[in-house]
Formats: sequence, C-alpha cells, structure tokens
Amino acid sequence: MKRYIVSMSLIATFLMIACGEKTNTPEAKKAKLESLKKEIAKLQTEANKLEKELNAGAAADLGKTVEVITVKKDLFQSFISIEGVADANESTIATPKVPGTVVRVLVQPGTQVSAGQILAQLDNTAISQGRNELNQQLAFVTTLFEKQKRLWEKGVGTEVQYLSAKNQKEALEKSMRTLEAQIDMYNIKAPISGTLESADAKVGQAVAPGMPLFRVVNMGNIKVKADVAESHSKKIKAGDKIKIFFPDLNAEIYSYISFAAKYIDPLNRTFRVETKLPKVDNLKPNMIAKLKIVEYENKSAISVNSNSIQTTESGSFVVVAKTVPGKNGSNTFVAERRQVVLGKSSESKTEILKGLNEGDLVITAGYQELNDGQAISGEWMKGN
Repeated sequence: MKRYIVSMSLIATFLMIACGEKTNTPEAKKAKLESLKKEIAKLQTEANKLEKELNAGAAADLGKTVEVITVKKDLFQSFISIEGVADANESTIATPKVPGTVVRVLVQPGTQVSAGQILAQLDNTAISQGRNELNQQLAFVTTLFEKQKRLWEKGVGTEVQYLSAKNQKEALEKSMRTLEAQIDMYNIKAPISGTLESADAKVGQAVAPGMPLFRVVNMGNIKVKADVAESHSKKIKAGDKIKIFFPDLNAEIYSYISFAAKYIDPLNRTFRVETKLPKVDNLKPNMIAKLKIVEYENKSAISVNSNSIQTTESGSFVVVAKTVPGKNGSNTFVAERRQVVLGKSSESKTEILKGLNEGDLVITAGYQELNDGQAISGEWMKGN
C-alpha cells in the first residue's frame, strides 16, 4: 500500500513537470500571441466604429464643410488672345553705293552709331587723284577771277571778260562738289542712329552695291506687331488697351494699340495691329509676345470663378451660404441655390449681371450635391 502511494505521488509530479514544459514551448507562445492579436483587432474595430459614429454625429450638427468667397465689385476684363513678335521700328542694313575694296572698318558690333556716321571706307585712290587735279584748276581759275573782278571794279576790262572768269570759277566749283559727292560714295555710312548689331565687312573684301555689310537697330523704338483674325475687326481699334507678356523675359507690360489696319489680307484673312513699347530690359527684335487685347471692360463688376457656376435646363445658378438663426442666439449657415444671369467670361472668371450682390458668400468648394437649406460649415464661420 505504501509503495502504491509513493508511485501515485511520482506520477503527479511527472504530470506537473510535463504540463509546465508544454506551456513554455515556442508553439504554445505563438498560439497565445495569435490569440492576443485577434482580441486586440476586435477591440480596435469596436473603437473605430464608436469614433466614426461620434464624428458623424458632430458633423451632422455642424453641416457639410465648404469653402466660400465674399463677393466684391471689382474690375472685370475680357480679352482677345493672340501671338505677336517684337519688331524694331527702325532696323536697317548699311550697304555700299559703289563697287570697290574695303580698306578700313571703323566700328565693331555693339557700337552705338549716329545717322551718317562712317562705318567703313572703300578704296578711292583713283577718284581722289582727280580731285587733286580739279583742286589745282580751281585754284588757278579762282585767282584769275579775283584779278578780273578787281579790274572790273576799277573800270578796266570788259564785262564779258569779268563774266567769263566768274563762269569758269563757278563751273569748276560745281564740278568739285560733284566729285566730292562721288568720293563720299566710297564711305559706307549708318542710315539711322542705333546699335550696330552686325558688321560683316572685312578689310580687303571686294563689295558691290546692295551687299548687306552692317545692320543697325534702334532699340529705343521697339514695337510689337501681330496678325488678328478678321472676325475681331469690329472689336479692335487704335487706342484699345493691351496686355503684353514676353515668355522668354517673364515680363508683362501694359500699353495701347497704336495702329490697327483696315486692310484684310486675302491670303490668311487677318489684319495687322501694332503697339509701341516703352523700354524693356533685354528685349530683342523677333522675340515672341503673348498679346491680350481688352475687348470688354467693367470697372465695377461682380464676378465669380467659372467653376462655381452650375447649369441646368432651367438656367445657371451658384450656391451661396445664407445666414439663419441658430441655437443659443448664434448664427448658422445653410446652402441656397441662387439663379444668376451671366455676362462675359475670361481667364476662369465669369461676370454676373443679375442674381448676386456685393457681400454675398459664394461657395467655391464643396457645393456639389448641396440641397437648399442644408446645413454647412467652414473656416469663415469663425468671424460670424
């Protein structure tokens, strides 16, 4: 009997040791971890559900969140957009008037030159020798005339002798002026004042009339020219305001149309417009210009973002935030559809002719699917 009791005690001890070893195994720990993760996930799901219900209740009290702008009267303009180019009103080339060989170049590109300034000289050796001979003849004839004049004044000699000497002198003077003009033709001169943009003449180069050796540009007299479709001919006239943007310079200026042609080009059905420019830094001829010609202007207009306007079969409308009395004497806001009459549209803005007043709150974001009288909220409410 005693031996049996001892055996049962040993068996119980062995079972306890075996059970302890089984719960400490990696497999048991993994199973317990999975069980805890499932319990945590279940609790997190319940917490999220409760939080969502609480937020939904709070949102229902405040209304749908939207964004609004306050309507103000301001300048509204609509434009005709076209593309043009910068053009030097005074841009020309200097060419030789006679054939010859370049013996001297007096200027370099970038030089400021004046109208009539000599840019280069051609070889005029042969014609210059003729001037020396003519000078000698003129000096001799002038001396004879002066002597004959003194004699004539003293009553010596005949009038025919005096007039003959005078005629010879004047004839040679005219010949000298003609020869000087011919010699001057061997000078290549600047036709206008401005900046020398190119100088292609080289010493020793044989040239002929019409060869473009120099280009002179007056950068102080730049204009923009563009061709406009004939459909706009009634809308555009000299004196209209114009906005000019140069993409390469990232510069924008305002000006007026100085010229609007009355002739329609039959080839492309356009007419030419031009506008004079003030000084624009780094502007170069033939640069692209984006032109916006003002075709309509209202200095005291009500306008809204075009995206805020909705259109149905019954007309156009915008959604505004309307103030209504709320709880505890505070104001709340509800949505209200407002029928509007539209005017011109330009650059994402639309003019409102009827339906809105200065100070109205137009909903610009979140207006989709809003119903009349639906509660709304937003940041602007903090000041109300």
